[in-house]
Amino acid sequence: MDVYLLYRAFGAIAPHVPAKLGYTVTGWLADINFRRDVKAARGLRSNLRHAMGADASPEEIEGAVRRAYRALFQNYFDLFRLPALTLEQLRDLVQMVGWENIEAARAVGRGVVLLTAHTGNPEAGLQIVGTTDLPVVGPAEHIQPERSYQYITSLRTRHGLRLIPSDGPLFELFRTLKRGGAVGLALDRDTTNSGVQVMLCGERARVPDGYAHVAAKTRAPLVPAFCRRLPNGRTQLNIGPMFLADDTADREQVYRAALDWGVRELERVITAQPDQWVLTTPLWISVF
Repeated sequence: MDVYLLYRAFGAIAPHVPAKLGYTVTGWLADINFRRDVKAARGLRSNLRHAMGADASPEEIEGAVRRAYRALFQNYFDLFRLPALTLEQLRDLVQMVGWENIEAARAVGRGVVLLTAHTGNPEAGLQIVGTTDLPVVGPAEHIQPERSYQYITSLRTRHGLRLIPSDGPLFELFRTLKRGGAVGLALDRDTTNSGVQVMLCGERARVPDGYAHVAAKTRAPLVPAFCRRLPNGRTQLNIGPMFLADDTADREQVYRAALDWGVRELERVITAQPDQWVLTTPLWISVF
C-alpha cells in the first residue's frame, strides 16, 4: 500500500479513537511487531544498553527495550491524533515544567535554541510549543515521497510550530533567532550525517552538533526541553536552565563548550529515563 495513503488513513481514523483504547491497541501491535522489526529493535537495544550501563542485566535491558518500542508505537498514534485536539485539550494533556527558564533565555535578547531528544512523547512536545507566544521553527527530516513529507509536516505544524526541510537552506533558523524567536534542534539523531564523535556514557558516539555551531555564531542561549510520558496518558515537558556563552570566549571556545554541555544534557536524560528514549538509530560507534 502507498505510504502516503496509509498515513492519510491513519490521520482519518486516529482522531476518532479514544486515547486509552488507542494506546492499548498500539501497545499490542508493538508487541506483535517487535520480533519482525529487527533493525529498529537492534537500534533500540544498542542505545538503551549504553544508556543503562554495564550494571544493567540483559533482562533489564530487554524489558526497557520492549517498553520503549511500545512508546514508539504510541507516539505514532499521537502523531495522527494530537493535531485534531483543540488548544484547550492539548494544554490539558501536556504539562510544561520550567517555562521560566525559557523566559530567562528570551530576556537575553538573542533568541532561544531549544534542545530536545527522542524521549517520552516528542509529538506532544512539538505540538505544545506551538501553542505559546514564542515563535518556534525547526528542521525536519525530509522523508520521501514528497507528499508524505508535506502531510506529516502539516500534522506537526497544526498548532503553530514551523518546520523546514533539514536538507535545504537553513537561513530561516537564523532569521528566527534575530527576531527573538526560538529554533528547535535535536541532541540525539544526526539526520544529515554531518555530526561529530563525542564521548557519551563513556563510549564513542556520533551526535549532531548544529546547535553548538549556532551558539558559537549567534551567542543565543541553549535551553534543554525533554518530554516524559506519564502513567495516566499525559505528558510532561521538562525545561531546564540555559547555557549562555561567555562573551569573552572566541567562536571555537563557545562551540566546544556548547557541544560538551549538550552532550552532558543528553547523557543526563537518557540515563535517567532510558525506557522513554525511543531512538532506533544507533548512536554508538562499534569498534571491531
